[in-house]
Amino acid sequence: MSSTEPQQTPPPPGNKTLKRLRDYSVANMVFSLLAVLALAFAWWVLMPNPDGVQRREAEVVPVARYAAEQSDFPIWTPQDALSQTWTANFANFEVFAGELSWRIGVVTPDEAYAEVSQTADATSEWTEALTEKAGDEVGTRTITGPDGPQEWTVHEGEERALILGPGTGREATTIVRGTADWAELEEFIGLLQVASAD
Repeated sequence: MSSTEPQQTPPPPGNKTLKRLRDYSVANMVFSLLAVLALAFAWWVLMPNPDGVQRREAEVVPVARYAAEQSDFPIWTPQDALSQTWTANFANFEVFAGELSWRIGVVTPDEAYAEVSQTADATSEWTEALTEKAGDEVGTRTITGPDGPQEWTVHEGEERALILGPGTGREATTIVRGTADWAELEEFIGLLQVASAD
C-alpha cells in the first residue's frame, strides 16, 4: 500500500552558498551607494561658491540705438549707469499690449526690480498692463528726469508705478514701475537719459 504522506527532501547542498552570495550582493550595493554619495558630497563641497548670483546682463546699447532710430519719441535709458549695482535684465523695442513700446528692466542695488516703459500712443490697455499690480492712483510726486522736474502720477499696491503723460515737447507716455521702494524708483528716474541714435 502506497503512502500519501509527502516525502521530505533534503535541501540542496548549495543553499548556504546561495544565501551567502545574496547577502554579499546586498551589502555590496549598499557600500557602492555610500561610496557614490560620498564622492558626490566631496565634489559639491569642493565646487567654488560665488558670493552672489551671476547675471547675464542684457545688451542695452544696440537695442536703445535701434529704438532711438526707429521711434517717434525720445527713448529714455539708464545705459550709462548700468554696472554691477544696476544690472539690465532685458531691453526691448517691440509691440507690447498692442503698442510699439520701448522697455528696459533692471535689478536695483537692493536686488529689487525697476522698469521703464514708453510709447507714443498709450491706450488704457497698455497702461493697465503695466500698472496692474500697482493698484490705484494715490497722488503725485515731483521727480527730476531727462525732462527736468515733472509731476508724475503715483500708483501703489503690490508694486509701485509712476506715470508721466505727454506734455510740452514730450510725445511719449512713460511708466516707471517695479518692486523697488520709492527712493530707488526716483533714483532710477534720475539715471535715465535720452538715448542717441548714433
